Amino acid sequence: MARYSAQVKESAEASAELAKRLHETGNWNRLEQSREQSFYADAALEYANAKNAEVRAYEALARQLGVKASQLTIQSRLPDLPKSLSELQAFEQNAYEQRLDLLVKRSEMDALAKQLGLTKTTRFINVIELGPARVLEGRRSEPYKKGIDIAFEIPLFDWGQAKVPRAESIYMQSVQETAQLVTNAQSEIRERYNTYRTKHDVTRHIRDEIVPLRKRILYEDQLRYNGMLTSPFELFGDARAQVQSVKGYIESLRDFWLADAELQATLVASPRLMEGQ
Repeated sequence: MARYSAQVKESAEASAELAKRLHETGNWNRLEQSREQSFYADAALEYANAKNAEVRAYEALARQLGVKASQLTIQSRLPDLPKSLSELQAFEQNAYEQRLDLLVKRSEMDALAKQLGLTKTTRFINVIELGPARVLEGRRSEPYKKGIDIAFEIPLFDWGQAKVPRAESIYMQSVQETAQLVTNAQSEIRERYNTYRTKHDVTRHIRDEIVPLRKRILYEDQLRYNGMLTSPFELFGDARAQVQSVKGYIESLRDFWLADAELQATLVASPRLMEGQ
């Protein structure tokens, strides 16, 4: 990112220097010269901040890996956008099978059933509130009566075999807690997935629409400048805008891959758990 900020700074510096010379020769007024100088001052500040952010990022990564920053070898560019995106349902089902908080809850329910003396499974219920409620009668290999494919199944038992009075109410309270945990997981996944898709669409728009448009404008401006039909300041300005569009694309691409990483993290555990909340 600092490389593109440096290009903007160089363009603004050249424009400010030319404006200064024109003002000294009386061909430009002070307002126009100050405007170009202001562009340069802002570009220099942005470049300094970009360099600082780059150094901080390197040092933070080095500390995480336990190495010196000088030992890091980082790719010069981010991966391109994927040609296709994963579907939401795939993430949801994988999360239900892999998330640590859900696995722990399932183990707690198994332990509770044993503690209550519940051994005879009569059926399974799907606690996910998606579409019609579903009940699986009999074996797991048998189809659901109605509904969709995503499932988080909880066994129900023959309460007459229980060792503890009120075993049904105690167990069903745990079922409700599990259902709420699954609902929260579903909400977290959908939230992160929406951000993931939005970042992808925004980045693709910048890549396919804004960057080519800025490039075309700069090309046409160069032709007009070669024909002495426009001023060098318009050329400098369009050159800066073209570089800024590329920089905007890189920033958006970075945000997309960060959103992808956050989405993948929901397969492991709740974001709140990983953030220590």
